[in-house]
Amino acid sequence: MERNSLNQRRRSQTRLEIATAALALFVRHGYDAVGLDAVAEEAGVSLRTLYRYFPTKDELLSPIVATGTARLADRLAERPAGEPLVEAVERAYDTSSICAGPENVHVLIDLLITVPALRARWLDDLRTVEEALAPVIQDRAHGDLDEDQARCTAAVIVTALRLVLERSARPGSNLSLSAELGHTLHYLRAGAHL
Repeated sequence: MERNSLNQRRRSQTRLEIATAALALFVRHGYDAVGLDAVAEEAGVSLRTLYRYFPTKDELLSPIVATGTARLADRLAERPAGEPLVEAVERAYDTSSICAGPENVHVLIDLLITVPALRARWLDDLRTVEEALAPVIQDRAHGDLDEDQARCTAAVIVTALRLVLERSARPGSNLSLSAELGHTLHYLRAGAHL
């Protein structure tokens, strides 16, 4: 079992390294101008290895989102049990939960929302974020939420996060992502004019 865990960690690390190399190339040259051979070369892996990890080009950035998802879920689980969920999410989130540094978040999100193939993948990856957060939310509720309610709450949090991240990618935006997420979550907690 430990060997599988080590192999899984190595596989995850390799996927993240390839994703980071792909992001750098996409930023420098544009998504459409970068071929998988260039990504393989930048990441220091063979093209065959790249295909083993990523059957399609649109999957290349998903490990960055997945890593951020895992960090956000872990940080949320570590927050004090009595802390209200809005504050716990706000404090659990920071820009390093998506990728290193706010400038990288803006660049990553801009790519994810402007490239049609990546936009579809981004929306799919957000479902993974919901799935990771739902059990943590249900645990924090100490039996007050059933599974469907926890999933609904996770979906609302993820929608707030998506809106904040996508607004942050607009030209000239200098949003504090953590503060803006807090404002959006407080608005939702207040009823969102429903």
